[in-house]
Amino acid sequence: MSYLPKYCVYCGNPLKETDKYCIVCGKPVLRISTENKKNEQLNMESPDNQKNFQEASIATEEKLETKDDEPNKEDLEEKIEVKEKKKKKKTKEIQDEIVEEDVEKPLPLEIKEQINQYLEYTEIQINKKLLLEKLEELQKSIKTTRYKTDEKYKKNINLKLKAIKVLIKEIKEKENDIKQKIKEPFIIKELSRKIERKIEQLRNLTKEYKLRKIDKETFETLKERYKLEKEQLEEEKKDLVSGIKFWIKELKIERVELNSERNLNKGMYSSKEISEEEYKRKDKEFDIKLKKIDDKIKALENLIK
Repeated sequence: MSYLPKYCVYCGNPLKETDKYCIVCGKPVLRISTENKKNEQLNMESPDNQKNFQEASIATEEKLETKDDEPNKEDLEEKIEVKEKKKKKKTKEIQDEIVEEDVEKPLPLEIKEQINQYLEYTEIQINKKLLLEKLEELQKSIKTTRYKTDEKYKKNINLKLKAIKVLIKEIKEKENDIKQKIKEPFIIKELSRKIERKIEQLRNLTKEYKLRKIDKETFETLKERYKLEKEQLEEEKKDLVSGIKFWIKELKIERVELNSERNLNKGMYSSKEISEEEYKRKDKEFDIKLKKIDDKIKALENLIK
C-alpha cells in the first residue's frame, strides 16, 4: 500500500491529497510505500531535513502569494489594450496638431480673384514685352535690302507687322481694363495700416490715462476693445499671408518641374533624339514659361511685404 507524502521529494513544496503533480517544480508526485513510511518519518524528523522543508515551504508560500498578486492574462491584456489606446490617442493629438499647423486655410474667393488679377497683370506685362521685342525685330527687317527687292518677303513682313500691332493694341486694352479692376492698396497692406492704427490708439489711450484725462474703468474697457480688434486684424492678415505663401510654394514646385523638363529636352538633343531646331524652339518656350513663373512669384512676394 502506498500513500501521498506531505512534501514534494524534489523541491519540498507542501502537497495536497489531490495533487498528482507538484505545482512548483511540475514533477509527478511519488507515492511512497508503507514500508518506507517509517524511514520517511525518520528523515523528516531529522533537524536538517526539517529545516530544508521549512525553507522550501516558506519559499513556496511566497511564490504563491506573489503569483496571486500578479495580474492574470486577461487583466494583463486589458491593461495593454488601455495603454495602446492612450498611446494612439496621444499620437492622434500630435498628428492633429501637425496637420493643423501644416494645412493652409483657403483664401477667400474675393481675395483669390484679386490675386489672380495681379498675376494676370504681371503676365500681360511679359506678353507685351515679348510682342514689342518681336515688333522691333520686324521693323529692322523693313530696312533690309531683301525687303526692298523681294515682294513676297515684303508682303510676309507687312502681314506680321499688322498682326503684331493688332495684338499689342489688344493687350494694352486688356492691361488698362485689369488695372482699373485691381484694388489698391492690396488687402494685406490695408490690414497692416489698420493694425498700426490700433497700436497708435492703444498708445494714445495709455497716454491719456496716465495724464488722468480718462478714468480707469473707461481705460480698461477701451484697452480690451482695441486689443481684441488688433488681434482679429493680425489673425486675418496671418491667414492671408499663409495662403499666399502656399501659393508661392506651388509655383516654386511648378518651376522645378519645368526645369526638369527643360533638362530632359537638352538631354534628348544631346543624344540626337530631336533636331537642333526643335530643341531651340522648346527651350525658348521653357524660358518664357519660367520667366512668367518667376514674375508671378515676385508679384506674390510683393503682396505680402
